[in-house]
Amino acid sequence: MLRPSRKSDLEQLFAIWHDAVKATHHFLDDDAFDEIAQLVKDDYLPSKQFLVFANEEDVPLGFMGTEGNEIESLFIHPEQHSKGIGKIFVDQMKAAYDTVVLEVNEQNPLAVGFYEAVGFKLDWRDTTDSHGRPFPILHMVWQRL
Repeated sequence: MLRPSRKSDLEQLFAIWHDAVKATHHFLDDDAFDEIAQLVKDDYLPSKQFLVFANEEDVPLGFMGTEGNEIESLFIHPEQHSKGIGKIFVDQMKAAYDTVVLEVNEQNPLAVGFYEAVGFKLDWRDTTDSHGRPFPILHMVWQRL
């Protein structure tokens, strides 16, 4: 079930983010992870509205943050990977926009492969993330034909 996020979801959304990043972002050392986690928990999650995929008990299993036609964040709990939840989120964006853009860590091959599998193409590459850290970012785009 897709629904808007609620303030009561914040703890679960952080847990999803935490577990998904630990499972896929092996390039982050503990200090970088802790720094990013603090920003996500204190600033990012409380300041945004997300689209949430919840189970039958209304427990969030994944979430997507967007800004216009950009997917800003897409995190699925690792136990739910490869079950089609990410594709459901992406399909929502594809239904709403003729062009969808996103950024993904180049060092996260599972995410890069997922986005390629659902039709995204590399547009350009940054050698660092938006905070200047040495984590290359791929800018990807999907366009309706």
